[in-house]
This record gives sequence, structure tokens and C-alpha cells, in this order.
Amino acid sequence: MNCSPDEENGFLLDMNETLIFQMHRVHSVMFRVANALMQEASVPVKVEQLPVLMCIFNYGKLSQQEVANLIERDKSSVQRTVTALERKGLIDISQDIKDKRKNILQTTETGTFVVRQIEDILKRVEEHIFAAFHAEDRGNTVSIIRETADKLELMNI
Repeated sequence: MNCSPDEENGFLLDMNETLIFQMHRVHSVMFRVANALMQEASVPVKVEQLPVLMCIFNYGKLSQQEVANLIERDKSSVQRTVTALERKGLIDISQDIKDKRKNILQTTETGTFVVRQIEDILKRVEEHIFAAFHAEDRGNTVSIIRETADKLELMNI
């Protein structure tokens, strides 16, 4: 579909007024800052891999399907991340003793060390992001986003 420049500008202006567009902008900045800070600290993980690594760390031994369910991602996406994290020496994959079809995941000693680094970096990411806020707006923003997320999850959207 070909749009005239005026139609394209109108569309972009309309999109600029949507919540999803603005949330995407915030998301992009947060990921950019986090990835830069992790690269600066020589942490061998991308922000996109964090949910898998943090889930495995926090829950202990899990199957790939359990990780996929907990972080609400498809199993193939989790599989790609697991492969990358294993190559980096951050997680171990072993076969389940009871069900040979299942792989059990757990963080390695290096993975645990990296998770500790990441926890500190995530605090710094928030400091960078919240530097753009007035002090009284920080708590309100997190509270509103949390309440909104909670309500949307209850709606089963």
C-alpha cells in the first residue's frame, strides 16, 4: 500500500498518540540503556535473554517448558535462549532422571555470578530512566504501571 507523504505523516501522528507506541518507546530506551550498561560491565547477556536466565536462577531446576510457561514465551524462543546461555557457560542442561524427554536447566556458578552483576545493573538502569522524572513521579509511575498490568492480567487479555 502506497501512502502519500501527508497520509504517512497523519498516520505517524495518530500512532504517536497511542499507549502502545509510547510504551514501545520507553521499552526501547530501557533496553538500549540496559544493553549498554551490561556491555560496559562485560556481562555476556542481552536484555532479551534476562527473563530466561533470571527465571532459571530464581526457581532453581526447571524444564524448558516450565520456563516457557513462567515467562509466557513460546518453547522455541526459550530453546534458542537456553542454547545461547549454555554456550556462554551460564546454565547447565541435564536430562531429567524420571522423564528422559525433559531437559532440566539450572544456573552454573558463573551464571549465578552474572545474575548478581545483572541485579546491580538493573538498579542502575532504573536510576538512568528515573533521572528523567521528578522525584514524586517515580513511585507514582511504577505504581500506575503495576496496577495497570495487574488489571490487564486479570482480564486474561
